[in-house]
Amino acid sequence: MTTISTAFSLERRIFLFAVPGFGIALLIAAIALVAAFVGRSHVERVAEAQAVFNEERTTTLNEWRESLKQIEETGEAPSPYVARPMDIRMPAILPPAPLGDFAIGSNDLHPTTTLITGWSNPADLFNAYEFANPTILSAGGFDLTFLVVVLMPLIMIAASFDVLSGDRERGRARIVAAQAGHVGASAWRRLAMRNLFVWCVFSVAAWAIALAPPAATPLADRLGDFLAWLGAALAYGLFWFAAIAFASAFLKRSETVAAALFSAWAIFVFAAPAIGGALAEAAYPPPSRLAFLSEMRKGEVRAVRETAELTAGFLADHPEMTVSDDGVPGYYQSNFLANVEAAKRTTPVLDAFNDSRASRSGLVEKLQYLSPAMIADNALKTIAGGDVERNMSYQRQARAALADLTERIGPAVVAKRRISLAEFDAIPPFDFQDRTLLQKFRAIAPPIGFLLAVAAALLFAARRRMSAALEKLL
Repeated sequence: MTTISTAFSLERRIFLFAVPGFGIALLIAAIALVAAFVGRSHVERVAEAQAVFNEERTTTLNEWRESLKQIEETGEAPSPYVARPMDIRMPAILPPAPLGDFAIGSNDLHPTTTLITGWSNPADLFNAYEFANPTILSAGGFDLTFLVVVLMPLIMIAASFDVLSGDRERGRARIVAAQAGHVGASAWRRLAMRNLFVWCVFSVAAWAIALAPPAATPLADRLGDFLAWLGAALAYGLFWFAAIAFASAFLKRSETVAAALFSAWAIFVFAAPAIGGALAEAAYPPPSRLAFLSEMRKGEVRAVRETAELTAGFLADHPEMTVSDDGVPGYYQSNFLANVEAAKRTTPVLDAFNDSRASRSGLVEKLQYLSPAMIADNALKTIAGGDVERNMSYQRQARAALADLTERIGPAVVAKRRISLAEFDAIPPFDFQDRTLLQKFRAIAPPIGFLLAVAAALLFAARRRMSAALEKLL
């Protein structure tokens, strides 16, 4: 009790209730509020744009349905162009994740809206977006995840790097040893108090932000994700506390402790991710983009030239349909067949892109064990929905929805007929299927477990060192 009382008394005077403590508390609160504002603004901006997109496309689709319904009821069409299956345009939207304001991640770089229509093929479903948003801009945004991964270690280091070494240099260590009996136990508790103070301030700010969700985001949907996110953040904080304690125990001069910790921060936060990304890109380079576009154009040209042959082959697979003799222009049929042929030709290249990306992601997942910052960044973004995999899942689901629509309307388009109202109503609207919290937890559990194990090892070594004889610590 004497050691705890002495440590708390000292910390209360020089840190907790002094200028350094108040300054750090204000700094964390201010940065957290800015990060929350940026994340919230991004989510609300995206949600508003998606709402406008969905309303406009849904209105157009409902008008198309009403035209088809009128034709079925009257038996007459005002024009050969009205209510044709190729003109079905169904919106497909990737909604912001419940905790999306905590990690913008790659959401600023990838599409969140598209149209499922017979005029598109899988290769160009997101093609226009990719040219408008080059991945070279993938620096990421300022958000709460950035605060945890990049800035919180710096705040922890600044708050506590000189707890033991500073006491040695100022002669305070001998006074503490005389009062408490052992300088190591006192330093250990003071380190814990300072870092606990830092994370308590952050946790309070994070809770306040979590309990004030962006518009149209139900609070109940984000609480489970927030608890998992905060748990991953605290695990990362525990690692840095262990690293600070380890450096303080084994290095005697304040400038040496600071240099070692800042070097570790720079390596873990910046150098390791950059090297890991470069190695993954070199090991699994993406296929040629020119080859991808070339195959798409070849497919479209062949379909236009061989429309009659492709039509006959398509109808051979659908004998229930016969070619109509009405006045429907042939461009519906030719464009549909061009997209079918382009899909056949570009699917292998598209699969190669996906395989290359999956291989790179797999290598980066292995390399993340070299950097606690990579582990934390991946875990926090996965939980908050700011990771690339969520967007890739959206693109896969959108392409699956396009394939389903193509299969449903194909026979009617090639036969130059309309689909029935019942057939249209049977087409399911796009509904993105997100990962459950359990699936996210399973994905991040191994690296977070490894991070905790490393932290435990560092804490054990630091504790043993601080329990050494007084002359070794002074």
